[in-house]
Amino acid sequence: MLSWFLGAGASQSAGLPTAVDVIWDLKRRYYCSEEQQNISANDLQNAAIKEKIDAFMVSRGFPATSDPSAYTRSFELVFGTDYDRQSRYLQGILSEKNSSLTLGHRAFAGLIASGAIKAVFTTNFDTVVERAVAEVAGRDIASFHLEGSYAAKAALNNDQFPLYCKLHGDFRYTSLKNLAEDLKTQNAELGDCFVSAGNRFGMVVAGYSGRDESVMLLLHRVLDGPNPFPHGFYWMGLKGRAPLAAVAALLQAARAKGVQAELVEIETFDSLMSRLWKQMPNKDSVLADKIGRTGAQSVFIPLQGPGTSGPILRMNALPITSVPHTCLELTFRAAMEWEDIHRAEVKARDKIVCTKGSSILGWGDEASLRHAFGDDLQSVTGASIERSVSDLPNNLHLKGFLERGIGLALVRGKPLLYRTWRGGSVLILDRAIPSPAMTKHILRCVGGDLYGRLAGMMTEVTPEHPRLEEIWWAEAVKLDVEEIDGKFWLLVKPDVWVWPKHARKQAATFLDKRTGGRFNKQADALLSAWIGFLFPNAEKASEHVLTPFEGPDDAAHPRFVINSRTAFSRKVVA
Repeated sequence: MLSWFLGAGASQSAGLPTAVDVIWDLKRRYYCSEEQQNISANDLQNAAIKEKIDAFMVSRGFPATSDPSAYTRSFELVFGTDYDRQSRYLQGILSEKNSSLTLGHRAFAGLIASGAIKAVFTTNFDTVVERAVAEVAGRDIASFHLEGSYAAKAALNNDQFPLYCKLHGDFRYTSLKNLAEDLKTQNAELGDCFVSAGNRFGMVVAGYSGRDESVMLLLHRVLDGPNPFPHGFYWMGLKGRAPLAAVAALLQAARAKGVQAELVEIETFDSLMSRLWKQMPNKDSVLADKIGRTGAQSVFIPLQGPGTSGPILRMNALPITSVPHTCLELTFRAAMEWEDIHRAEVKARDKIVCTKGSSILGWGDEASLRHAFGDDLQSVTGASIERSVSDLPNNLHLKGFLERGIGLALVRGKPLLYRTWRGGSVLILDRAIPSPAMTKHILRCVGGDLYGRLAGMMTEVTPEHPRLEEIWWAEAVKLDVEEIDGKFWLLVKPDVWVWPKHARKQAATFLDKRTGGRFNKQADALLSAWIGFLFPNAEKASEHVLTPFEGPDDAAHPRFVINSRTAFSRKVVA
């Protein structure tokens, strides 16, 4: 049995602001008030305006937006200690008219209505969960908050489910915990209820960063209890983003107590809930219709025949005519986390590719795998992934597996670096290996240089990134593997890479200027230049066999066949 803990990320897809959005809105309000300016919320889309506001705020001693204290400081500047004004502000930005329920929220409500979720705790002030339950289940779910905290533990002890607790209060009522001083401690009754639930159920944490010290202390209190998280503790983190040090320490502490504690990488809250709802057995048909809004229905729409006129639209998708159906299955002495896998891939210097599903899968010769994982690796055996690959949307751990395999295959023999970004793959021109003969067509399309340093610009110093660094850029191309109607495609999107990755927002003005003129004709030429660079002799052969490693055609050495002619459309036959 699992309880849930929701942070602001669980409401973001409903159109409600995150903490960063709130910080910028308050900075805008403060700037307008102090400088007698009239800047709208939409104006914040303009990088120059944001830079102007940021410079003003820094001159007033305001911390960087990424600083954990920025949220509290924003409210203090605008509202001081006036909690009534603060509450009215939150009521406005979190108003129901500003939000719309998504599939993820309806699926979450369906799990509550089905009894699969017994208890929900949240730091959010909004009414997304209440609205979702009302829409899907046709009933109300009352929240326990700071005004009625005394009854929460009694409701838990008496099995009055579903239980919904707002640890930081509800903006519709008087009491509210929002600023740093408020959040140093939790309401005693709600805290006791949370700890009791943690010693009775497992817990899933979603949409929460782990920045509130009071909440993290509550989670540690659960670990000090007699039966911490008896059904496991699962922290949902966005794919490609490392958790905060406090979260990693919490997971480690939980494992030391014998708790099954896992960091689970997800794409979005919506995708997580959608997949969980699909796995629910014996779903109520009425709930299913409310969640999907429309019932599933088989249809047949015949495709029009191909046309004979010239193409009217060129795609950036290359057909993948053959994907690997075998790989290696790895077993270990202890459980492997994503961090362990990434660390091993780095150690192997791109001689292995691994992923994590129900088991650890990999490509690469056994010697490289054993060098990367050391004595933790127990066995290496062949495995079939044919069925899973054919159902890629439900086996997303294989999507990155295929992308990395293709990316490393394309890098071989070329002046390119391979990197991952937000769960995808990026190939970057390597400034350490100038190759004018190979890159001349790309250079002709973009003009100027292919890489360089942003002169006079250094990274911002934040708690997460305390060291000043130079900011560099290079022409790059993003790769994305998609499966559509049983066919695989490699999407190729020219882009510009920025080092270090966290400085990309600082480089927004440069990136806008660098890529702003890449419209139809330029974009078409640049796409052709990159395809010609990635697939030498593309004019002579359309089918290209790629492999990331030298070796025999077996489970350790994947082979991909990619057609270098992009997809395109023609006018239908009259």
